[in-house]
Amino acid sequence: MTLRDGHELFIEGLNNFLEQAEIDFIYKSILKNGLNLDPIQLSIKPFTKLNFSEEIFIKESLLKIIAHEPLQYVVGIAHFRDIILKVDKRVLIPRTETEELVNWVLDDFETLDKQLKLIDMGTGSGCIGIALAKAQPFFSVYALDRDNDILELTLENAKLNRVQIKCVKKDMTLIKDFNFKVNVIVSNPPYVMINEKKQMKPNVLLYEPHKAIFVSDADPLLFYRMILEFASKNLKPKGYIYFEINPLLVKQLKELIATFSYTVLERLDIFGKPRMLRLKKK
Repeated sequence: MTLRDGHELFIEGLNNFLEQAEIDFIYKSILKNGLNLDPIQLSIKPFTKLNFSEEIFIKESLLKIIAHEPLQYVVGIAHFRDIILKVDKRVLIPRTETEELVNWVLDDFETLDKQLKLIDMGTGSGCIGIALAKAQPFFSVYALDRDNDILELTLENAKLNRVQIKCVKKDMTLIKDFNFKVNVIVSNPPYVMINEKKQMKPNVLLYEPHKAIFVSDADPLLFYRMILEFASKNLKPKGYIYFEINPLLVKQLKELIATFSYTVLERLDIFGKPRMLRLKKK
């Protein structure tokens, strides 16, 4: 099989449900991120022979894409701002909306000149904490999650991006009495209600970890409430909380926040939906 043969195989397998440009993007991503081959070779040396293992990888990747497996899981890599993250089915694939949350934090602390302690609650791949640690060296970043295997991946990604973060093994539903003083809390907790499942795409429902996405319809603000209770004891004066949120739950979440002592600012995402809240401790 040559590079061109692989490309034609992808076109034949995917042209019934994807546009040509998207097929080209997927195939080139397979070459670059999955096989460490320069995609430009497809144009300048299309008859380059693939070895047996490369050929098998391409064929298996096509079957996975046809079965709706996310491209990031197929190649094992996701891009987030200016960092590269290893991802698999243990963790959620980082989204553009979360990049916007990180950008908001960095905008607010652009001129930071002293060390601040920041915790990323429910870190997953570590995308938030690692991106913040890389862009703002005055952040002393802690990454919290409940599973050892997730935190192992977080540390692997921190090492990959040459930043230092410290991991905290805790369940977010059990942090109310956790004593851990911080200046900044950032969190993209599970916030999609079970009744929203019917609107989700197959690649999300079939492959991404449901525990990182969904919350009970009966208590959709569970993780926000836990974080706010933790913050009531641990967030230092004039500290900040940054939340990524479900647009459907903005009203209820603001009502919950009103029972604490914060000044609240809302921000829309690139799609014009309320997606982020910044809380400043009074």
